[in-house]
Amino acid sequence: MQWLRQFFSRDTPRIPDLLWQDCVMRLAFLQRLSPIELERLKALSETLLGKKTFTGAAGFELTDEIAVDIAAQASLPVLNLTLDLYADMAGIIVYPSAFIIPQSEMDEAGVVHEWHEPASGEAVGAGGAVVLSWEDVQERGAPGYNVVIHEFAHKIDMGDGRANGCPPFLAAWHEGLDPRLWQRTFSAAYADFDRRVHALEDQLPDDFDDADEADAALYDELLGTLPLDPYAARHPAEFFAVASEAFFVLPEPLADDYPEIYRLLAQYYRQDPLRR
Repeated sequence: MQWLRQFFSRDTPRIPDLLWQDCVMRLAFLQRLSPIELERLKALSETLLGKKTFTGAAGFELTDEIAVDIAAQASLPVLNLTLDLYADMAGIIVYPSAFIIPQSEMDEAGVVHEWHEPASGEAVGAGGAVVLSWEDVQERGAPGYNVVIHEFAHKIDMGDGRANGCPPFLAAWHEGLDPRLWQRTFSAAYADFDRRVHALEDQLPDDFDDADEADAALYDELLGTLPLDPYAARHPAEFFAVASEAFFVLPEPLADDYPEIYRLLAQYYRQDPLRR
């Protein structure tokens, strides 16, 4: 990372204009922003690069382009807020592709099941890092998908403790937001989305195999009618994170199906992508 090595000695590194322009060209959703907003996003990205450590893992070599791309996407949710929402973050770790993390879940009988599964990203709580798969960061095929915004939305959500889908409301920016209204609205939308996902999954064959091309195509056809990635039905915290990435990357389906969620996110992030 020639540019980062050169500028890390300064308090706040300055992203060269050409490097920044290339970043904006690669990330189409940033092109919705006005020139003034892009300048502010660039400044926030520079501050984030100066404050947080970016580390490659499993032999992955970070480049200037990779670091700037991640910093720009991470800064977008706090464009009109504050980077203090990421104060509880040790740094950013980037793997070349999906990495394995432990998972655990308690079933209805109270039995805890533990397993390992590949992940495209993870936001580690209690002062931990944001971990990303660069292969998944580059993913442009799934509509509304953005693993960087997703994981940094989790970090915001963790600002007042464990991620639960209700991020901290800041007095300086969120005076008009009612936490009770937020919880009621998001709970109702999450329940509705979960019902829709299960109704579509019930249409899949009993012997469904996601490794089978025909079954995978049927899954994409059915679940592709949803305004959000079906992963949002996994937990209220995931619903908030998936809705946040859609809000910034592909807001139209979210606003059409869940206008109150879009409105609350617009109030929280103090941005309105549909009006850009």
